[in-house]
Amino acid sequence: MTHKSTMQAFEPGDIFIGCTHLNDPDDDHAGDGRIRQYDRHMEIKGELWTEGGQHYVGGLEFDREGLLWAFNDHTVIHVDPKTGRQLPLTKFLPRSFYSASFADDGSIYLGEHENATEPPPGVEKLTTIKFVRTADTGVLGYGNIYKFNSDWQFEKEYEVENEPEFLGFKGCTHSTLHPGGQFITYTTETGKRIMRYDVVNDQQMADLIVYGGADYSAGDVKAGGSSKSSEVVIAVMYLPDGNLLVTHRTSMDMVNEAGEVIREYPFEGSGWSNIALCHDDKHVLVNSIWEGIFIKVNLETGEIVGKVDTGFKAPNRCVAGIAVFPGSD
Repeated sequence: MTHKSTMQAFEPGDIFIGCTHLNDPDDDHAGDGRIRQYDRHMEIKGELWTEGGQHYVGGLEFDREGLLWAFNDHTVIHVDPKTGRQLPLTKFLPRSFYSASFADDGSIYLGEHENATEPPPGVEKLTTIKFVRTADTGVLGYGNIYKFNSDWQFEKEYEVENEPEFLGFKGCTHSTLHPGGQFITYTTETGKRIMRYDVVNDQQMADLIVYGGADYSAGDVKAGGSSKSSEVVIAVMYLPDGNLLVTHRTSMDMVNEAGEVIREYPFEGSGWSNIALCHDDKHVLVNSIWEGIFIKVNLETGEIVGKVDTGFKAPNRCVAGIAVFPGSD
């Protein structure tokens, strides 16, 4: 089936979400790749049908030149802001990248979503996904962080810690570069730890915060803040002031640089899996893969000032990744 792409040239405040058309009856994560475009008022503008990969399009981020990055299996997708069209595919390492950070010197840091040699026993009871293996080593992934230079050439692999999670195959699923540029803060989705890696000195750092201990049951926050005994962490995103936003299944926290929870944002529903800073620096967008929605949150008041229901909630869950085109009005 041929799809028509209608994505337009990007304007400041435009919103982009990964919204794969899940149409494979034998694989609940597979389908035709798609990125949807909304304007700053959260009205639909168009969509791009992507090339490369067979599963979720996600991990959307803008680099410092305004180029949109996204990921699908081992494919790195780039979308031209001037035309709204996908650029020719560039060969990267065959890894399951799913998050990106961009440094002042042009360096690019990509987080590897999967960390397993084989699909874990019993995972077939939860999903029908057909895992993609690395072409060079034949495993699912290593869960590491990879550095590329400004010419997109591979420079270094950082062997970072991951945390066991109940599905048993995830690695560095969400990552964000600290505004100072020295370290990357990251999570293993549905774990408890917010981990950090120093990319300047090439060493693992102490966790910023651990929610509820490592037993996935009762407990209190280990490093300051309020009790979140049943929470697991999902997405992380640094604000320009160095505070960190962290999503959980049903809420979002703001965490300071001492690892203290300084603000909580309760949400309705669950599955809050990605965060994007709006171009005004006063609001953020948060999407729920389970509910098929994304919301706009005022960081100062906590008020939800906008909401879009894409119509794709579980089991047709596909809203995986959100980004906002930067720039002033």
